[in-house]
Amino acid sequence: MTQPARPVRLLREPVVPTDVDAAEAEAIAQVARGRAELPTLDPAVMDCYLGHLVHKVEATSEADPVAVLASLLCFAGVHLGQGPHVRAGDDPHPLLVWPLIVGRTSAGRKGTSWSTAKRLITAADTAFTHHNIKSGLSSGEGLAERFALDDDEQQLDGADTGRDLRLMVMEAEWAGVMAKMKREGNSLSAILRSAWEGGDLSTLTVAARVAPSSHVGILAHITPAEFRDKVSASDMAGGTYNRFLPLAVSRSKFLPFSQGAPTDIVAGLGNGFADRLDEGARLGTLGFTGPAADLWRALYIEFATDHGDIAVVEQFVSRAVPNCLRIAAIHAALDGQHAIHPEHLTAAAALVRYSIASARAIFTDSSVLAKLAAWIGADDQGRTKAAITSEYFRRNTPADEINRMLHKLLAAGQIQVTKIPPASGRGRPTEVYTAATPQHPAKETK
Repeated sequence: MTQPARPVRLLREPVVPTDVDAAEAEAIAQVARGRAELPTLDPAVMDCYLGHLVHKVEATSEADPVAVLASLLCFAGVHLGQGPHVRAGDDPHPLLVWPLIVGRTSAGRKGTSWSTAKRLITAADTAFTHHNIKSGLSSGEGLAERFALDDDEQQLDGADTGRDLRLMVMEAEWAGVMAKMKREGNSLSAILRSAWEGGDLSTLTVAARVAPSSHVGILAHITPAEFRDKVSASDMAGGTYNRFLPLAVSRSKFLPFSQGAPTDIVAGLGNGFADRLDEGARLGTLGFTGPAADLWRALYIEFATDHGDIAVVEQFVSRAVPNCLRIAAIHAALDGQHAIHPEHLTAAAALVRYSIASARAIFTDSSVLAKLAAWIGADDQGRTKAAITSEYFRRNTPADEINRMLHKLLAAGQIQVTKIPPASGRGRPTEVYTAATPQHPAKETK
């Protein structure tokens, strides 16, 4: 009997590029270059409970740890609710922090940072993730509607209606929200300013809304170029963006096979997180311990002082003081403390300093860098590091910030550096920066 023909199965070995090792090495180098372009981060940023959570999961994530920390910070401030708060003069401050995560489209791994943080958030409170985290900001009236009272509730004359006023808005494409805010008649900017205060979002439009209270946190993602292109001088002067905490981020590592932190570890961390959130929510006004009050006096002077930055940066970070206070209070609440301790302020101040440096970094691409490159190129003999620090920056800019700008110009091929050894043969060489020699057109890389 003739046997039926067997189906033919073609076996083909997978094709592995011969240059895979070189490609992987270049990918790892790209990560290192991106990290080198970031402002210097004080490790004290992570000396807090939320930093502990980040440390437990960061090894398995390509996300920038700062972005994960900021995402958890925003969530915690919203979840704690309106009970715990701080006072600055006559103003009560809710524990709301609005991180603006700024990173390049792919290299920033902004979405990855949210995925990593969201696993912890969901493990801490699944219901909150489903009902209290939303996206899609479009208009001021739309946001106010979320908190508007119906006719029966208005009859309570301000009494507690028992409604959950907590809302975390996660916008992965903040550039789109910025475009909507620019439309004529859009009231979103004004409503956001009120929301940051944790206050009344009522509107007096034709369809009036009575929304006397709210508790809104915003987590926004954007690229540096998008933000520079879409923000205007009037936007910055209007006060909406000084409510945000800008944070420059970049991919932290190269992990082609990572599947994230183990589920059991995330679950355990989530349970502990939930306990701290529940305990912190029972707090009221948070004050200072004696040592913390002394430290706060110094930080108040530091963050409330004009540092001579360009106007757009000064406007961007003009609420560094309340942001620092709110962050420190979140750290204290998560530790179950009725008062802010020095370690809470130290971690908060480190993050605010990084935010200020990030604001500078966002705008140096389009302003300071071009002027610095032109100043260096104006002298055929070049400029030494000492001259750049004392003559150009007049000793008003931190050395780390100057180094970062020079690194970006070097990486972009706009300047070059020559190291001249001392005549004595001993000591460190002098770094001389000059305009880069233009490439011959025939040698340009396409």
